[in-house]
Amino acid sequence: MVSRRVKDLQYAIRDIAVVAEEVEKTGKTIYHLNIGDPVIYDFKTPNYISKALAEATFAGQNYYVNSLGVPALREEVCKYERNKNEINITPDDILITSGVTEGIFFLLAGLLENGEEILVPGPTYPVYLNYAQFFDGKPVEYKLMEENDWEPNVEDIRSKITPKTKALLISSPNNPTGTLYSSKNIKDIIDLAGEFDIPILSDEIYDQIVFEKQYTCPATLSKDVPIIGLNGFSKAHLATGWRMGYLYYSDPLDKLTELKKGIENMARARLCANSIAQFAAIEALKNPGPHTEEMVTKLRDRRDYSYKRLRQIEGLSCVNADGAFYLFPKIDIENFSKWKDDKEFVIDLLRATGVCGVYGSGFGTYGKNHMRLTFLPDLEILEEVYNLIENFIK
Repeated sequence: MVSRRVKDLQYAIRDIAVVAEEVEKTGKTIYHLNIGDPVIYDFKTPNYISKALAEATFAGQNYYVNSLGVPALREEVCKYERNKNEINITPDDILITSGVTEGIFFLLAGLLENGEEILVPGPTYPVYLNYAQFFDGKPVEYKLMEENDWEPNVEDIRSKITPKTKALLISSPNNPTGTLYSSKNIKDIIDLAGEFDIPILSDEIYDQIVFEKQYTCPATLSKDVPIIGLNGFSKAHLATGWRMGYLYYSDPLDKLTELKKGIENMARARLCANSIAQFAAIEALKNPGPHTEEMVTKLRDRRDYSYKRLRQIEGLSCVNADGAFYLFPKIDIENFSKWKDDKEFVIDLLRATGVCGVYGSGFGTYGKNHMRLTFLPDLEILEEVYNLIENFIK
């Protein structure tokens, strides 16, 4: 006997990996462009951060720590966010989590029940869709406009707000499209949330991985609308497997007090996030190295090459990414009689070539007829990948 919550869970990014494992057993080389993990390529966790992790465990810091996070780390996260985004928060506004994923879990558990709704960008990171449904809520997708570089349609957001709407998600840079919301659109969304008294969740895990455009933190533009930021160390600090993230509450009018208390209770019930990773994270914030900047430089070249190649392949079209490390090309399914949908196309591509992307419909309704590809591999691997895709479509 299985509960509905577990039975209905789907996660396309990892589900496609199961198919890849089957294909790999046949001896075919697999090109893993499905997982957004820079560390499996030529982006390595900086030695001084790894050394801090080792020193923490040899120093005996292997015990349960404060459920809300090691106080010294919460202090450093607070300084980091204040310096970076000039937002007025204190260490009491910080909760250390086991990656951003646990933060999403906590927030949607605290916000949703009985069909209550959260507005999420479409397309969106699938965990928001899954966890909303897991907690008997309803994810409602607002449109990101592909014809306008995947910027959000603010009027579409307005049309989808109901008395059941409990929160509104801003995901910038967005996963899977890589789009960076403009400051104007962010301000318009904040004003809309204020009009309807709705808090904003701001997924900021890729805020340090941006290219030509300037990143705008929603909390810097909000005077009275509560903003809950989600961020962590996986991407910018190249520590994906450490599962180290955090929430911050920017709540000038103290509207989130009850939600914050409930989430803290949940955090205590799960004891604590990884202790030695927290002590190492303190070092990462106190002594930021050049690794993030170096990663962005490499990624810009790989993005440019990938975008160029995708635009040259007949049957695909693509909007360039402003940040993160994904491109989300559109597949001209209507003119491909061989494949009925994006999932069939992606699985057939994987079986035929070993190129493992993620089918766009796994990112919600607006992801249909697309696929997500990372541009994390080096240029030599990317050249092989795009040659394979081009020949496959031909």
